[in-house]
Amino acid sequence: MAHTWISMYLPPDINPAQASIAYGCRALPKLNEELQSEDLQTRQKALMALCDLMHDPEHVYVAIDIGCLESLRALLRDTNHMVRIKTTEVLSIMATHTVGRWATVYGNPGQAFFFFNGKTKSQESEICTFPLNSAS
Repeated sequence: MAHTWISMYLPPDINPAQASIAYGCRALPKLNEELQSEDLQTRQKALMALCDLMHDPEHVYVAIDIGCLESLRALLRDTNHMVRIKTTEVLSIMATHTVGRWATVYGNPGQAFFFFNGKTKSQESEICTFPLNSAS
């Protein structure tokens, strides 16, 4: 007769460093909340997931819009080395996209809109913020 045996080890196909990502428009806001968590492992998992998502320019734009840059800037001062390394990796991936580059350098992604639409520097300085969610 067979006996049941419960293993203390994780199955070989489960990665404990991989965060579960929400679907659709809730994915990046959820990861942004996890970046601000007090739990070290939660922050690390969120950073790993962000590294995968930031290769898509649309995700970079949404991440900037919801305030992930502020969370990432705060994580650069974290006490854990792995958090700082992965934060730098996420920022470097974001900087490979035009919107991410402008937001990282200037802090206002709306300025990229004026630059690429041929506005002058004086017209750009008249606008302090640009609504990212506008339909026009």
